[in-house]
Amino acid sequence: MSAHLVIQLARFGDLIQTKRLVRGLQADPDHEVHLAVDTGLVPLATLLYPGVIVHGLPVHTSRAKPDSIVRACVTLVAALKAADITRVYNLNLSAYNHALAGLFAPEQVAGYQWNQGQLVRGLWPEMVFRLSVHRLTNPLNLMDYWGFFLDPPLVPNLVNPPATAKGGGLGVVLAGRHARRTLPVPIVARIIQATAARSTGRIHLLGTMAERGAARALRPLLPAAIQGRLNDLTGRTDWNGLAEVVQGLDLLLTPDTGTMHLAAHLGTPVMAFFLSSAWAFETGPYGEGHLIWQSVEPCAPCLEAAPCSRDAACATSFADKAVLSRLAQLAQLKGETLSSGPALPLPLENICLLDTHLDDFGQDLRPLAGELPERDARLAHRELLRSHGLRTAPRRVRLEQAAAKALYHETDWMIDMP
Repeated sequence: MSAHLVIQLARFGDLIQTKRLVRGLQADPDHEVHLAVDTGLVPLATLLYPGVIVHGLPVHTSRAKPDSIVRACVTLVAALKAADITRVYNLNLSAYNHALAGLFAPEQVAGYQWNQGQLVRGLWPEMVFRLSVHRLTNPLNLMDYWGFFLDPPLVPNLVNPPATAKGGGLGVVLAGRHARRTLPVPIVARIIQATAARSTGRIHLLGTMAERGAARALRPLLPAAIQGRLNDLTGRTDWNGLAEVVQGLDLLLTPDTGTMHLAAHLGTPVMAFFLSSAWAFETGPYGEGHLIWQSVEPCAPCLEAAPCSRDAACATSFADKAVLSRLAQLAQLKGETLSSGPALPLPLENICLLDTHLDDFGQDLRPLAGELPERDARLAHRELLRSHGLRTAPRRVRLEQAAAKALYHETDWMIDMP
């Protein structure tokens, strides 16, 4: 039996956002699916993708010794050589990715090819990269970006189940990998108080050992009644334990994190808080039934690597009285989806409330409150991407000509000469 190889050597959230591609490949019974991931994510990949053959490389382990990396590479190369790999999906721009993809002929590789010492991008990734020039107009979720490496891609509503409350209380992710994308503990405390009525169960604090201090700082900021509901799980769950907790929640409160994507994978409702460099259209929770609070400060989304001249002022908007009032209203919607409440105005210029929605192309976000900047340009880009990916004629949208100039260059129409 021939096989497909997916090279996904990024981190927790990226592994889950590869799901549309991986599940689409699994739908073909005539091919095995192999997946190369960081060694630390092998147990999670096995949990996420039953039936996939998972290979590990110590990419993100700083303690890995050179000889152990060499042994892992030898083992992986031998395994791939034994399999009849006919197609490779190289998803990331990294030295490890290029080294693995370079084991195969360039014509076998989709995504990023390493051809005679040069990086070559296919038309689809090249078009999407052009959107990064102005991220506010980027409408494409990463799940859909990688999903369209496969032609045809998996139908969007087969990726994640619709979100439904499970009865196991609230989950609170205390921090993400990027510090500026994480809300300060006092603001997290106010959000918990506003949403505590959504469930009468426990409130599970989630994170690594690095968040144990945040969990301790959070407790005295909460009323005694809520303190009694806290279940501090920071640093106390492995991948299986984390999945077990998350899949039983009524709601997960979280910044842009891998745990957020795990919740969407399991059909657990997410209320996400996107600020700083996080842009909900790119990496928001995938599927029906999630809510996202998106900062729309004039400087958002920013570049994580650049210093912030405003001392992360975008975080303060999430503690505004209008936001907390809307959170409390949403928490009262017993037995209803989070997006089924009244569309009340949100009197803020720097924050927007969005809900998730799927169509034939993939994920889209609809504003429930607040104003999104660059709406027309983003819709035009999405329609062109949709028509390109689904091979349909583009529907009429405003600014279509400007969108086409951004996504297509004259060199795209050049004829390859023999």
